Amino acid sequence: PPKPKFRSPPLRSPLDSTLMASQAPPFPGATPTPSSPDAPAAPPCSPDASPTVEAQAALPDHLTEEILLRVPTAADLARASMAGPSLRRIITDHSFLRRFRTLHPPPLLGILSDPFLPAQPPHPSAAAARTLAGTDFSCSFLPSREQPWRRCDFWDGRALLCVAPDACDLMRDVAVCDPLHRRYLLLPPVPQDLSNLVYHWELFLAPAGGDESADIAADTPFRFRVMCLAEYQTHLVLFIFSSSGPRAGQWHTVAFDGWTALVAGITDHAFGRRHYAHGCFCWAIRGINKLLLLDTGTMEFSSVHLQPGLSDRLVAFVAAREGRLGMLALSHNPLYDSYHLWYKVLFGTGDGPRQWQTEDVVRLPHDYSYCILGVAGGYLLLYGIPDDDPDSFEMPEPNCFSLNLQTMKVEQFCASEPITPLKSHLLCAGFPPSLSPPTI
Repeated sequence: PPKPKFRSPPLRSPLDSTLMASQAPPFPGATPTPSSPDAPAAPPCSPDASPTVEAQAALPDHLTEEILLRVPTAADLARASMAGPSLRRIITDHSFLRRFRTLHPPPLLGILSDPFLPAQPPHPSAAAARTLAGTDFSCSFLPSREQPWRRCDFWDGRALLCVAPDACDLMRDVAVCDPLHRRYLLLPPVPQDLSNLVYHWELFLAPAGGDESADIAADTPFRFRVMCLAEYQTHLVLFIFSSSGPRAGQWHTVAFDGWTALVAGITDHAFGRRHYAHGCFCWAIRGINKLLLLDTGTMEFSSVHLQPGLSDRLVAFVAAREGRLGMLALSHNPLYDSYHLWYKVLFGTGDGPRQWQTEDVVRLPHDYSYCILGVAGGYLLLYGIPDDDPDSFEMPEPNCFSLNLQTMKVEQFCASEPITPLKSHLLCAGFPPSLSPPTI
């Protein structure tokens, strides 16, 4: 394996943001030159005349689209959409937004806690996150039930909620919501065999499937899938609900025939957190040192080996280059009281041997203890608890840090209220409301 590279990316200073925000316009002290009342007005074609809005709008739409696709961030694109109705018409078109999302995946904007914790300056996502203030992520517009609705997942602008069932049962009430536009769709109950007890269930959203970048159907923005993974005593079943296609509006099942052999002889096993990379969902199965993979294109299950001792809150699985699977694992050096992130990539295909090879090591800021909250919008999000100050009686305030998965740069994401790291926290990745048409 190649020798790992050590990185120690500096945090962005608040001074950087101040300097960026305080850039003065050209000629800050200049005053307009008074014109003589007798001076003739510049003709429209004069070199001294500024191009009119009408002249700029004469650019063909397809060229304007190519220019707008090169706008670096969603916040910049939102500002461009307010320059005029012609630009807004192009930018808010579903086909353009699909192309923009392919080139610029929706960034991580915040944590779906109570209340919502947005990215804060100087983080690059702060401007877009600010536009979500007041969004009803709890989806209080849903019809009431005897038990409260519970958030299960958030994906591509949609929130998935259910009414928590009794132990050993599958949920009956399931809803897919669009919090920005206050829309919802109630799904039929998940089918269940009452003769079998459910040992574990997990409800989550999934991409609609197919080549959506090439799909120009009018209903493409409204397509989605909901999946429910259920473990019974002797088998593992995946329930799938599709909003489109030949099985639209109904649940169908896929069974994992190799589940019994995978956990044979192991009574103490448990599912770790769900991750998504290159069209596959994956779960680390504690107790058997295996990573369970679900290919959402073929709907087939498989597994790969994991090194023993990986804690669920100290590891995350991400999309690596060339379609490979990557792993980020937290490591603590007690001698120097320092934390590192080890980045490893899985090599090997087919039935041959597959190995995790170390690609990079990232040093994290000192004076914190860390755990991993999740991955979304091209970032890994870390929860940092400051080390105790023996001379202070105040509770230290935690912070969240983001790791850019492309540059491996660590930045402060937001100051946080104390949260429970062992609890699953949903992360919100998306675009500002002006660039987010209805999804239901």
